[in-house]
Amino acid sequence: MSGATPTPAAPAAAPAVTPAVTIDRLILDIPGLTQTEAEAIAHEVGERLARAGISDAPPRIGITLGPIGGSRAQLAARIAAVLLERLV
Repeated sequence: MSGATPTPAAPAAAPAVTPAVTIDRLILDIPGLTQTEAEAIAHEVGERLARAGISDAPPRIGITLGPIGGSRAQLAARIAAVLLERLV
C-alpha cells in the first residue's frame, strides 16, 4: 500500500434509553395450574408488557377475568391485553 492510513471506525451509536416499568410482583390466582405453569404464564405476561413499551404505570393494578380456555400463550395474551387497557 502506498502510504494509506486506516480510517478510524465511527463510534457506535449509543443504545436508545427507554423508560422502564418494573413489575415487582405479579400474582396469578388461576385454579388448576401448577406453580411451573403459573410462572411460565407470568413470565410471558411480563414479556408482552415489556414489548408494549409502557413508560408509566400506577403502583397497583388488579384485574379479574372470567373463565378462559385456550393455550398458555392465549391466556398470557388476554391477561396482558386487559392490563394494557388499564395502563393506556
